[in-house]
Amino acid sequence: MTSAIARPPAVSDFRSRNADEIVDYVGRSLAPHGMDMPNPEAMDLKLRSFQIAQAHLVDIAYGADVAIEAIDLDAHFLIHAAMQGRTSIWGDGVEHFIQPDNLYISCPGQGTRIRMTRECRHLTVRIATRAFEDYLTQFMHIPASRPVRFRAGSESGRELPQVWRNLLSHIITQLEIAPALMASPQTQRQYATVMVDLLLNHFPNSYSDQLSLHGNDITPWHVRRARDIIHGALEDTISVTDLAMQVGVSVRSLQNGFRQFLGLTPVEYVRRHRLEQLHAALSTGDPQSSITVKMLDCGITNFGRYAQYYRQQYGCSPSETLRNRRSTLPVHS
Repeated sequence: MTSAIARPPAVSDFRSRNADEIVDYVGRSLAPHGMDMPNPEAMDLKLRSFQIAQAHLVDIAYGADVAIEAIDLDAHFLIHAAMQGRTSIWGDGVEHFIQPDNLYISCPGQGTRIRMTRECRHLTVRIATRAFEDYLTQFMHIPASRPVRFRAGSESGRELPQVWRNLLSHIITQLEIAPALMASPQTQRQYATVMVDLLLNHFPNSYSDQLSLHGNDITPWHVRRARDIIHGALEDTISVTDLAMQVGVSVRSLQNGFRQFLGLTPVEYVRRHRLEQLHAALSTGDPQSSITVKMLDCGITNFGRYAQYYRQQYGCSPSETLRNRRSTLPVHS
């Protein structure tokens, strides 16, 4: 049985008991995927979808146990919020659980599998990668030079899941009671921007450390303190053991904090920070200063290895960056 209920353009309802039809419709609404249904006869899909600018909201319940496989996210994120039940989800081989007091974000390129029971009901939002990149570059003036990645299971506290659900409930209510008003592209963009802002600023991700410089730091105190020491000791060699001692925590706590909230080990963070400082020095600093001097000023002593790291991060060698910098300078006769 299938029924399509007429709604304003931004809102649509869909119900079906046909397995093939369900996979096709949900695939077009969220992301292409495969699905295993232990009891296809029990399927009773109830799906409501809401379009708001670059965000697509889907309220979905299958009414039966389902196993969703091989999700192809392409250039989108899926933000999962469980309204009822407890869902198992595997991302990159690690199992997590989605329940009413947390959120889970599936990222592009991440292998994702989901197990939902008949009691489960999800409110899932699909947002284009471009929306996050545009927010970083246009609102925060942060170059989107690497992929946006959210840290599974690491949102700080329970405030974000509650605020997220309340925001989505508010948006859905407005779409239902005032479809003409909510059809305004500007209004929709504002709501979509709020969603992106909440996630980037309050759910640990690959840009959290840079966003923290704008006054919104969600990392715990020991990670913040270690990061400050790293930034202040640019010309010094510092080991993880020394860093942990200065902060007053164990090496393990420091390692775990960096991985959870910054997605990097302390060593990787030091490397990336020094590469960023070197890139800035080569791009905007004294063009007559040598690469060796600039590297030493950034605390880099292993020139060959860091030249390789630099190429991996920026797609060119340090000498090419400096040469490009010099080529833009005016020629004096």
